[in-house]
Amino acid sequence: MSAGISIKRLAAVDAGVYRALMLRAYSEHDTAFTSTFEERANKPIEWWTKRLQDPTTVTIGAFDLGDALIGTARLEAYQRLRERHKVQLTAMYVMKDYAGRGVGRRLLDEALAESRKLSSIELINLTVTADNLAAVRLYSKLGFLTFGRETRAVKATSAYLDKLHMWRPVSADYLVQG
Repeated sequence: MSAGISIKRLAAVDAGVYRALMLRAYSEHDTAFTSTFEERANKPIEWWTKRLQDPTTVTIGAFDLGDALIGTARLEAYQRLRERHKVQLTAMYVMKDYAGRGVGRRLLDEALAESRKLSSIELINLTVTADNLAAVRLYSKLGFLTFGRETRAVKATSAYLDKLHMWRPVSADYLVQG
């Protein structure tokens, strides 16, 4: 299904295409992200470059056969001493034209693999808008468990949105139920 798609870590040189993809994500799926298109569109390219150079993060991209960036996932390490065994999955997005083709699964598999390379990382946390059922299903298939629901977590233009908090161990021998 995702044949011909390559997954690789993004670097500073990818800042322009990363910015363009994320702005598209914020525009197309404005309820899926806490940040807004307007907030991020005003950030200079240097801000996006710094995000890709940050040594406490890993940003992964999915590229099509023409080497166009079509999806992304980002891991952000927790900074507090007692939380350094965790990373937060953020900026998960796959372009609509590629949805349902296994690209999201490939990005998450790579995020788990990247997490395992960091010997101190034991858990991945994420938040997802509660009504984003496709994303919730994907995360659940990969063994993420819901540990809480934050009611009215985000105030969108016309409504409040709940966020689900999910987690899973990064261990390759973690048994996914179901």
